[in-house]
Amino acid sequence: MTKICCPLARKSYHHGNLRKTLIDSALEILEEGTLADLSLRALARKAGVSQTAPYRHFEDKEALIAVLIEEGMRKLGQAMMEIMAMGIPPVERLQKLGMRYVEFSEACPAHFKVMFEYELDNYEKYCALHEVSSQGFQCLRDTVLECLALPNARDIDPAVAQFSAWSMVHGLSVLLMNQSLMTHVKTDHLMTLGEKHQIAEQVTKLFSISLIK
Repeated sequence: MTKICCPLARKSYHHGNLRKTLIDSALEILEEGTLADLSLRALARKAGVSQTAPYRHFEDKEALIAVLIEEGMRKLGQAMMEIMAMGIPPVERLQKLGMRYVEFSEACPAHFKVMFEYELDNYEKYCALHEVSSQGFQCLRDTVLECLALPNARDIDPAVAQFSAWSMVHGLSVLLMNQSLMTHVKTDHLMTLGEKHQIAEQVTKLFSISLIK
């Protein structure tokens, strides 16, 4: 199912790649724990560098997180732009965009976590983040508008349809990432929906065709 590569393997530090080493180490911390576990002190320990080394590249924890969010947004945006470039009909494209979102959450769980669980105190400060933060949503927005412009489209408020599409695929991603919850659904509620890929395909397709009469 996964088509997006987000390697977390951390290379041993040597002169010239400290920034990448720190970013990889931060992603490893998030893979293993929570945002509360991420600090510049913990980052230094994980990377095997001095406690002052992270400050050469990041002013504080929020500056580090802003870089992680930017990197995640860029990866997601690029992955969705690949779907936009395929030249497929809007309803089918909407379904594929949803699948790509789910694939991103599975391939890059640390990025996904920091992108949606941390609220920056000073968002306006990070100019590079502004440039990439809306790319993925723009793909979704444009495709939903194309779906609603079809002759057999339902009469739905475009803003509601756009937010519903995002809510659906984001909620789906979060649920599929929760392995214990998915196991509970299958065993206790006898819901035989298939494996993650099959579930994602069915749910994204159902939403996409719901925009059409």
